[in-house]
Amino acid sequence: MAVEKQLPGQIIRRRHRAQPGMRTASRCAAGLGAFTLIELLVVISIITLLISILLPSLSRARDQAKGVHCLARLREFGTALAAYENLSRGILPPAQWFPSESNLKRADYVGAEPGTVQYGWTEILFTFVYRTEVTVPVSFPAQRNVPGENWQDYFRCEAVGDLGLNSGNYRVYLPAWSFGTYALEPGGVYGDQTRANPQSPASRDRLSPMLPLIGDANELSERGDGLGNDECSYIDAGEANYAGSDGRTNGNRFSDRHYGGTNYLFQDLHARWDTRLRAELARDYDLNGVVDIQTVP
Repeated sequence: MAVEKQLPGQIIRRRHRAQPGMRTASRCAAGLGAFTLIELLVVISIITLLISILLPSLSRARDQAKGVHCLARLREFGTALAAYENLSRGILPPAQWFPSESNLKRADYVGAEPGTVQYGWTEILFTFVYRTEVTVPVSFPAQRNVPGENWQDYFRCEAVGDLGLNSGNYRVYLPAWSFGTYALEPGGVYGDQTRANPQSPASRDRLSPMLPLIGDANELSERGDGLGNDECSYIDAGEANYAGSDGRTNGNRFSDRHYGGTNYLFQDLHARWDTRLRAELARDYDLNGVVDIQTVP
């Protein structure tokens, strides 16, 4: 056998044959980043699974954020009420009042009789806070989200969305707001002829701290003309949990739109979320411990 001789300092290079089944460096480099159809389907399936897991959490977080924003808005109402009461000697704004003809746009007032257009606490608060008079000749314009006016955002709950004239978003609770104007029957209960005077607001000092002043309004309320125009700015005794003519959704009541509960502003001007108060107000309108007669005023 011939023996290779290696000279001093000489490097002998041997050629290695590629073994069967081994990829050369060039072939490996060419295969980088290449996926088979099965691999792509597996990756897409994993991504779809992750999205399906995350979407409910993102939806809950979005709903929770809307609820927090709503509570902040109710606290703003409380701050505005406190400022208003400094000038009104502790009296709340009326839940219903009739603006004079001079408060309305003359060009749009044709055909409207004086005393037929009604405003409420929302118009008063907006005027008080922003120093801008509400001059639209329709009943409860702020409450009805009249298009093109800047009070829409101020009195709109983000969880309701844009329902045009169909939603008031927020309403006052009249047994608290007009406390003392109900003609209670013996025993302190509300009878068939019980009525409050929404034009006579109460002083907060006379109210129980447990009573809500303002709460989330049912966005599908049929109160008023029956067409969803919501010709009022309040929820009366017996209406807090009233389901309406369809027995489910369209009653003039508080709404549980925030994660199964309702946001309220209370007598001491703190706001909180509650899941049980609506049903309790349906039993005991003024929360005095006496179960009231459940009638719709």
